Amino acid sequence: MSSLHLFEAYGIELEYMIVQKDDLSVLPLSDIVLQEAAHHLTTEVELGEIAWSNEFVLHVIELKTNGPRTSLDRLSFLFHEHIRKINSILGPHRGRLIPTGAHPLMDPHKETRLWPHEYNQIYETY
Repeated sequence: MSSLHLFEAYGIELEYMIVQKDDLSVLPLSDIVLQEAAHHLTTEVELGEIAWSNEFVLHVIELKTNGPRTSLDRLSFLFHEHIRKINSILGPHRGRLIPTGAHPLMDPHKETRLWPHEYNQIYETY
């Protein structure tokens, strides 16, 4: 893609919380989701036009456009398709996604688990 000017392309990122299906409690499995999708432990999986990546904590996963897009057409369909894929991975773990990276009932002092893999030193520093 040639050089783009301001507002000629878009990069959309959506964060989803991983929770237990039954009670919506925090479920720190983003590393498992990425590992199952990539068939090895990784911080990001590129799946065509959409990529999945880790975030600061294990109960959040990010879905994003895989590079700049000059059109927003079909993005809602693509994101929905990938949410379904992640939910199918989480199903056997009794998990599911909910929109937002912040949980209103989470106790961050007891339930926060930082990403423990690659780049962990950065997260620990924060």
